[in-house]
Amino acid sequence: MLLFENKEQKLLNLLKFTGSPFKKFVSTGEIKEDIGLVQSRQDLLDSIINILEKDENVILPIIGDIGTGKTHLYWALKHELYYYNIVYISLENVIKKFYNNTYSEFIENMGIEVLRNIARRLCNKWGALERKFGFFHLADVEKVKKEAFEKWAPNFENKEAITDIITAITTHQLDPYKKIEAERWFLGEVIDIRDLSRLNLQHDLRERNNAYTMLKVLVENAMVSSVLFIDDFEKILSMMIPIPLEEQKEEVFDRSWLYGAMQSPETRTADKILKKIIKLNKINGLRIIITLKSPEFYREIIDKLKEKDSTLLNVVSAPIILSNFIEEDLTLFYKRNLEFFFGHINYFDYLRDFSNSYYPLNENVLKYIYNKTNGNPRGIIKLLIKIFNEIVLSYEDLEDILKKYQ
Repeated sequence: MLLFENKEQKLLNLLKFTGSPFKKFVSTGEIKEDIGLVQSRQDLLDSIINILEKDENVILPIIGDIGTGKTHLYWALKHELYYYNIVYISLENVIKKFYNNTYSEFIENMGIEVLRNIARRLCNKWGALERKFGFFHLADVEKVKKEAFEKWAPNFENKEAITDIITAITTHQLDPYKKIEAERWFLGEVIDIRDLSRLNLQHDLRERNNAYTMLKVLVENAMVSSVLFIDDFEKILSMMIPIPLEEQKEEVFDRSWLYGAMQSPETRTADKILKKIIKLNKINGLRIIITLKSPEFYREIIDKLKEKDSTLLNVVSAPIILSNFIEEDLTLFYKRNLEFFFGHINYFDYLRDFSNSYYPLNENVLKYIYNKTNGNPRGIIKLLIKIFNEIVLSYEDLEDILKKYQ
C-alpha cells in the first residue's frame, strides 16, 4: 500500500516540477497539434477523407460551434493524409493580396524543392532535353519557349501571366546566370524593376493574375493532391453587412453614385474575396474545405454562391456536422493527453502504474467536467487546465481540490 502511495506522490511531485499537461485550449493553424482523435471524431475524419479522395474538385463545408475542434480537425487531416498537400489559411490573414498570400502558404507548406521539380519536368516536356548542337547538352531556349506557348499556354486564361511564368521557368532551368533571381520570383519575393527587366518579366507575384496563375501551375503539376483548408469562413458574411439606412443619410458625401449602390469598403472587399475563392475552383485537383460555426451561416454561404455562380453548387458537398464530445470521448481524450505528456518527458512508469487509472483525477471529476461543459472540447480543456493548475500550484491536498469538482 505504501509503495502505491509513493507512486502517486511521485507523479504529483513530477507535475509540480514540470507543470500542467494541459496548457492551451485553442488549436491554431500555425501551432502543430500532436494529440490524436477520439473515436467519434475518427469516424468523422474517415467520412471527410472518403469525400476528398472521391472528388478532385470539391468544396466541403464543415459546421461546428465555437470550441468543437474545427482547427484540431485540420491537424488530424494533416496526420492522416500525410501524402496530401494540406494548406491552412485564415481569411483575416489573407484578406489583402489573397492569391499572393495563399500561394505563399502553399510554398511554405510544400517547399522550394517541389517548385524546382515542377520547373524541371515542365521544361523537359517542352523539349529542353534536346541538344542544340554538338556533344554537350545545350538547349535551344527560344524553341523550348515556343513549344510551351503553342501547346501549354492555351490552357490558361491570362496570356500576360502565363508568358511571365513560362519565361521564369525556362530562365530558371536553362540560364544558370539568372537562376537565383528566377527562383526569388518563384518564391514570391518582391522584385524591383531592374531585376524584372533583366529576367524579361513584366510583373512579380504581387500582381494577382500572376499569383493566381502560378498557384494553378503549382497545384496542377505537383505530384501530390492539394487541399485548401479555409477556417472561420463565415467571417466573409460579417463583412458583407450593408450600411444601415440611417447611417447612409448621415453621410456628408454620398458615394453611391461611384459604386451604383451604397456599399461599405468591407462589403466590396468581401465580395471580391468571394469571387476569388470561387475562381479557385477552376484549379484542377484543388479540394477546398471551409469551416462554419452554424447551419445558418451555411445557408447564407450557399445563397451567396448561388448569386455568383449557380453551377458552383454542383461541387459543394453536403456539410459535415462537428458535434460535441460524447462522454467516452472525454475519458479517452484525457488519457491520451496524459500518456503523450508523460511520454514526452520520458516518464514511462505512468503507462505501467496508471494505465487503468484516471489519477490524479477520478471518474467522478471527469463526469463533472463533461456535464459542466456539455461535452464542448474547448470548454473541457479550459476546465482541465483550471483543475491541473490548482493541483500544480496549490498547497492543498489533492482530495480537497477534487472535492470542488465532484
